[in-house]
Amino acid sequence: MTNAPSSIILRASHIRKNFGKLHVLKDVSLDIEEGEVVVIIGASGSGKSTFLRCLNFLEKADGGTIFFEGKEIIDDEKILNQYREKIGMVFQHFNLFPHMSVLKNVMEGPVQVKNIPVKKAKEEALYLLDKVGLSGKADEYPAMLSGGQKQRVAIARSLAMHPKLMLFDEPTSALDPELVGEVLAVMQKLAGEGMTMIVVTHEMWFAREAADRVIFLEKGTILEESEPEKMFSNPETERVRDFLKQVL
Repeated sequence: MTNAPSSIILRASHIRKNFGKLHVLKDVSLDIEEGEVVVIIGASGSGKSTFLRCLNFLEKADGGTIFFEGKEIIDDEKILNQYREKIGMVFQHFNLFPHMSVLKNVMEGPVQVKNIPVKKAKEEALYLLDKVGLSGKADEYPAMLSGGQKQRVAIARSLAMHPKLMLFDEPTSALDPELVGEVLAVMQKLAGEGMTMIVVTHEMWFAREAADRVIFLEKGTILEESEPEKMFSNPETERVRDFLKQVL
Protein backbone atom coordinates (compact mmCIF):
# COMPACT_ATOMS: atom_id res chain seq x y z
CA MET A 1 0.00 0.00 0.00
CA THR A 2 1.38 3.36 -1.04
CA ASN A 3 1.64 6.11 1.55
CA ALA A 4 1.21 9.82 0.88
CA PRO A 5 3.56 12.30 2.62
CA SER A 6 2.57 12.98 6.24
CA SER A 7 2.01 16.74 5.79
CA ILE A 8 -0.71 15.97 3.26
CA ILE A 9 -3.93 15.02 5.02
CA LEU A 10 -5.80 14.15 1.81
CA ARG A 11 -4.54 13.16 -1.61
CA ALA A 12 -6.90 12.63 -4.53
CA SER A 13 -5.07 11.04 -7.42
CA HIS A 14 -6.42 10.86 -11.00
CA ILE A 15 -10.11 10.87 -10.00
CA ARG A 16 -12.52 10.08 -12.83
CA LYS A 17 -16.31 9.96 -12.72
CA ASN A 18 -18.80 9.30 -15.50
CA PHE A 19 -22.58 9.42 -15.52
CA GLY A 20 -23.39 7.29 -18.53
CA LYS A 21 -21.63 8.91 -21.48
CA LEU A 22 -21.08 12.17 -19.60
CA HIS A 23 -17.50 12.49 -18.34
CA VAL A 24 -17.97 14.71 -15.29
CA LEU A 25 -14.48 14.29 -13.80
CA LYS A 26 -11.75 13.48 -16.30
CA ASP A 27 -8.50 13.30 -14.34
CA VAL A 28 -8.50 15.37 -11.15
CA SER A 29 -5.54 15.19 -8.78
CA LEU A 30 -5.31 17.35 -5.67
CA ASP A 31 -3.26 17.35 -2.45
CA ILE A 32 -4.65 19.02 0.67
CA GLU A 33 -2.26 19.91 3.48
CA GLU A 34 -3.35 19.88 7.11
CA GLY A 35 -4.76 23.29 8.10
CA GLU A 36 -5.16 24.40 4.49
CA VAL A 37 -8.31 26.06 3.12
CA VAL A 38 -8.86 25.21 -0.54
CA VAL A 39 -11.71 26.84 -2.43
CA ILE A 40 -12.95 25.30 -5.67
CA ILE A 41 -14.62 27.63 -8.15
CA GLY A 42 -15.92 27.26 -11.69
CA ALA A 43 -19.06 27.37 -13.78
CA SER A 44 -22.10 25.25 -12.95
CA GLY A 45 -21.67 21.76 -14.32
CA SER A 46 -17.88 21.82 -14.13
CA GLY A 47 -17.77 18.87 -11.71
CA LYS A 48 -17.14 20.71 -8.42
CA SER A 49 -19.86 19.08 -6.31
CA THR A 50 -19.27 15.68 -7.89
CA PHE A 51 -15.61 15.90 -6.91
CA LEU A 52 -16.53 16.60 -3.27
CA ARG A 53 -18.98 13.70 -3.27
CA CYS A 54 -16.29 11.40 -4.64
CA LEU A 55 -13.93 12.51 -1.87
CA ASN A 56 -16.50 11.41 0.70
CA PHE A 57 -17.50 8.30 -1.29
CA LEU A 58 -21.08 9.54 -1.59
CA GLU A 59 -20.35 8.95 -5.26
CA LYS A 60 -18.06 6.11 -6.24
CA ALA A 61 -15.33 7.31 -8.60
CA ASP A 62 -14.80 5.30 -11.77
CA GLY A 63 -11.05 5.65 -11.46
CA GLY A 64 -8.31 7.03 -9.26
CA THR A 65 -7.34 6.69 -5.61
CA ILE A 66 -7.90 8.67 -2.42
CA PHE A 67 -5.45 8.73 0.47
CA PHE A 68 -6.30 10.10 3.90
CA GLU A 69 -3.61 10.55 6.55
CA GLY A 70 -1.28 8.51 4.38
CA LYS A 71 -3.56 5.51 3.93
CA GLU A 72 -5.41 4.54 0.79
CA ILE A 73 -9.17 4.49 1.30
CA ILE A 74 -10.74 1.43 -0.26
CA ASP A 75 -14.38 0.59 -0.85
CA ASP A 76 -14.82 -1.42 2.33
CA GLU A 77 -17.72 -0.61 4.66
CA LYS A 78 -15.70 -0.65 7.88
CA ILE A 79 -12.88 1.47 6.41
CA LEU A 80 -15.34 3.92 4.82
CA ASN A 81 -17.22 4.39 8.09
CA GLN A 82 -14.00 5.14 9.96
CA TYR A 83 -12.96 7.54 7.19
CA ARG A 84 -16.29 9.38 7.12
CA GLU A 85 -16.16 9.91 10.89
CA LYS A 86 -13.09 12.08 10.28
CA ILE A 87 -14.66 14.10 7.47
CA GLY A 88 -17.48 16.58 8.03
CA MET A 89 -19.71 17.49 5.10
CA VAL A 90 -22.02 20.48 4.85
CA PHE A 91 -24.51 20.38 1.99
CA GLN A 92 -26.49 23.01 0.10
CA HIS A 93 -29.79 22.00 1.69
CA PHE A 94 -28.79 21.47 5.33
CA ASN A 95 -30.11 17.86 5.65
CA LEU A 96 -31.22 18.39 9.26
CA PHE A 97 -33.56 15.93 10.98
CA PRO A 98 -36.89 17.83 11.01
CA HIS A 99 -38.33 15.84 13.93
CA MET A 100 -35.40 16.64 16.22
CA SER A 101 -34.63 19.85 18.07
CA VAL A 102 -31.56 21.84 17.11
CA LEU A 103 -29.75 20.46 20.17
CA LYS A 104 -30.59 16.85 19.34
CA ASN A 105 -29.55 17.34 15.71
CA VAL A 106 -26.09 18.29 16.92
CA MET A 107 -25.95 15.52 19.56
CA GLU A 108 -27.16 12.70 17.32
CA GLY A 109 -23.86 11.80 15.61
CA PRO A 110 -21.66 11.74 18.71
CA VAL A 111 -24.22 9.69 20.68
CA GLN A 112 -25.20 7.20 17.96
CA VAL A 113 -21.94 6.86 16.03
CA LYS A 114 -19.23 7.55 18.58
CA ASN A 115 -21.13 6.32 21.68
CA ILE A 116 -20.41 9.56 23.55
CA PRO A 117 -22.40 9.75 26.82
CA VAL A 118 -25.52 11.90 26.45
CA LYS A 119 -24.46 14.39 29.13
CA LYS A 120 -21.08 14.99 27.51
CA ALA A 121 -22.61 15.19 24.01
CA LYS A 122 -25.12 17.77 25.26
CA GLU A 123 -22.39 19.94 26.81
CA GLU A 124 -20.41 19.78 23.58
CA ALA A 125 -23.47 20.54 21.45
CA LEU A 126 -24.36 23.60 23.52
CA TYR A 127 -20.78 24.84 23.23
CA LEU A 128 -20.85 24.41 19.45
CA LEU A 129 -24.22 26.13 19.09
CA ASP A 130 -22.78 29.07 20.98
CA LYS A 131 -19.75 28.96 18.68
CA VAL A 132 -21.97 29.36 15.60
CA GLY A 133 -24.12 32.02 17.26
CA LEU A 134 -27.19 29.91 18.00
CA SER A 135 -27.07 29.39 21.76
CA GLY A 136 -30.68 30.59 22.10
CA LYS A 137 -32.06 28.15 19.52
CA ALA A 138 -31.19 24.81 21.15
CA ASP A 139 -34.80 23.78 21.84
CA GLU A 140 -36.26 24.97 18.55
CA TYR A 141 -36.91 22.77 15.53
CA PRO A 142 -35.48 23.23 12.00
CA ALA A 143 -38.83 24.44 10.62
CA MET A 144 -38.63 27.43 12.99
CA LEU A 145 -35.23 28.57 11.69
CA SER A 146 -34.09 30.72 8.80
CA GLY A 147 -31.98 29.15 6.10
CA GLY A 148 -28.84 30.76 7.50
CA GLN A 149 -29.60 29.41 10.96
CA LYS A 150 -30.22 25.91 9.56
CA GLN A 151 -26.89 25.97 7.80
CA ARG A 152 -25.11 27.06 10.97
CA VAL A 153 -26.76 24.15 12.81
CA ALA A 154 -25.48 21.86 10.04
CA ILE A 155 -21.96 23.21 10.57
CA ALA A 156 -22.23 22.67 14.34
CA ARG A 157 -23.49 19.13 13.71
CA SER A 158 -20.45 18.37 11.57
CA LEU A 159 -18.08 19.92 14.12
CA ALA A 160 -19.58 17.73 16.86
CA MET A 161 -17.91 14.73 15.23
CA HIS A 162 -14.49 16.40 15.62
CA PRO A 163 -13.60 16.06 11.94
CA LYS A 164 -10.06 16.50 10.67
CA LEU A 165 -11.35 17.80 7.34
CA MET A 166 -14.52 19.72 6.45
CA LEU A 167 -16.12 19.62 3.00
CA PHE A 168 -18.54 22.42 2.11
CA ASP A 169 -20.68 21.92 -1.00
CA GLU A 170 -22.00 25.36 -2.00
CA PRO A 171 -23.18 25.97 1.57
CA THR A 172 -24.78 29.35 0.78
CA SER A 173 -26.37 28.67 -2.62
CA ALA A 174 -29.81 27.90 -1.16
CA LEU A 175 -29.84 30.99 1.08
CA ASP A 176 -31.40 34.39 0.61
CA PRO A 177 -28.63 36.91 -0.14
CA GLU A 178 -28.93 38.66 3.23
CA LEU A 179 -28.29 35.37 5.07
CA VAL A 180 -25.12 34.41 3.18
CA GLY A 181 -22.80 36.54 5.31
CA GLU A 182 -23.69 34.89 8.63
CA VAL A 183 -22.76 31.44 7.32
CA LEU A 184 -19.56 32.58 5.63
CA ALA A 185 -18.55 34.38 8.83
CA VAL A 186 -18.71 31.09 10.73
CA MET A 187 -16.70 29.38 8.00
CA GLN A 188 -14.13 32.17 8.01
CA LYS A 189 -13.79 31.77 11.79
CA LEU A 190 -13.18 28.03 11.36
CA ALA A 191 -10.55 28.73 8.71
CA GLY A 192 -8.84 31.16 11.08
CA GLU A 193 -8.76 28.46 13.78
CA GLY A 194 -6.87 26.10 11.48
CA MET A 195 -9.64 23.77 10.31
CA THR A 196 -8.69 21.96 7.10
CA MET A 197 -11.42 22.82 4.59
CA ILE A 198 -12.36 22.19 0.97
CA VAL A 199 -15.07 24.62 -0.09
CA VAL A 200 -17.08 24.67 -3.31
CA THR A 201 -18.65 28.10 -3.57
CA HIS A 202 -19.75 30.91 -5.87
CA GLU A 203 -18.89 33.48 -3.18
CA MET A 204 -15.74 34.98 -4.64
CA TRP A 205 -15.05 37.28 -1.68
CA PHE A 206 -14.85 34.24 0.57
CA ALA A 207 -12.38 32.63 -1.82
CA ARG A 208 -10.32 35.80 -1.87
CA GLU A 209 -10.37 36.36 1.90
CA ALA A 210 -10.28 32.87 3.42
CA ALA A 211 -8.57 30.54 0.94
CA ASP A 212 -4.94 29.52 0.98
CA ARG A 213 -5.39 28.20 -2.55
CA VAL A 214 -8.06 28.56 -5.22
CA ILE A 215 -8.79 25.81 -7.77
CA PHE A 216 -10.61 26.55 -11.02
CA LEU A 217 -12.41 23.48 -12.32
CA GLU A 218 -13.47 23.44 -15.97
CA LYS A 219 -15.24 20.55 -17.70
CA GLY A 220 -14.00 18.01 -15.18
CA THR A 221 -10.35 19.05 -15.08
CA ILE A 222 -8.30 21.51 -13.03
CA LEU A 223 -7.63 24.35 -15.46
CA GLU A 224 -5.80 26.61 -13.02
CA GLU A 225 -4.77 26.78 -9.36
CA SER A 226 -2.94 29.45 -7.41
CA GLU A 227 -3.02 31.65 -4.34
CA PRO A 228 -6.13 33.89 -4.23
CA GLU A 229 -4.26 37.11 -4.95
CA LYS A 230 -2.82 35.74 -8.17
CA MET A 231 -6.04 34.00 -9.22
CA PHE A 232 -8.13 37.13 -8.84
CA SER A 233 -5.66 39.78 -9.95
CA ASN A 234 -3.66 38.00 -12.64
CA PRO A 235 -5.15 34.67 -13.78
CA GLU A 236 -3.09 32.71 -16.30
CA THR A 237 -5.85 31.61 -18.65
CA GLU A 238 -8.35 33.52 -20.73
CA ARG A 239 -11.14 31.21 -19.54
CA VAL A 240 -10.57 32.14 -15.89
CA ARG A 241 -10.36 35.84 -16.80
CA ASP A 242 -13.70 35.60 -18.61
CA PHE A 243 -15.30 33.71 -15.72
CA LEU A 244 -14.15 36.26 -13.14
CA LYS A 245 -15.43 39.14 -15.28
CA GLN A 246 -18.87 37.55 -15.14
CA VAL A 247 -18.96 36.92 -11.38
CA LEU A 248 -17.01 39.80 -9.82
